[in-house]
Amino acid sequence: MVFTVSNRRILTPSGLKGSTGGEWAVHDVIGRKSRSQFVAPKLKSYQFDILLRAQDGVNPRSTLRHLQMAAENGYVDWFIIGSAPLSPYPFKLVSVSDSWDAVISGGALVECKVSLNIEEYL
Repeated sequence: MVFTVSNRRILTPSGLKGSTGGEWAVHDVIGRKSRSQFVAPKLKSYQFDILLRAQDGVNPRSTLRHLQMAAENGYVDWFIIGSAPLSPYPFKLVSVSDSWDAVISGGALVECKVSLNIEEYL
């Protein structure tokens, strides 16, 4: 999925939040404090929202369906903001949650907020 802003279409992420860290093991020592040992870096993960609105040139239902299928089928791809990837590794789409904000007669979805969770894939 390519995020775009033009006079015909607006599809951009918002509220981008990321996390990373380290995996640690703790070893008990009789009569003394436990010892910590660094095991490995954690996988980077990001959470963000996308507002899908028909008035912005986006088909909310088909875009939502595409994202859901990508998560259910193990889709993996690069996450690039600007011209730089946020990691030297691609990302997997871990979860997709949606909130249908506007549905008109006949069941046409015209506005939907989608929250995505992605994680590095190695």
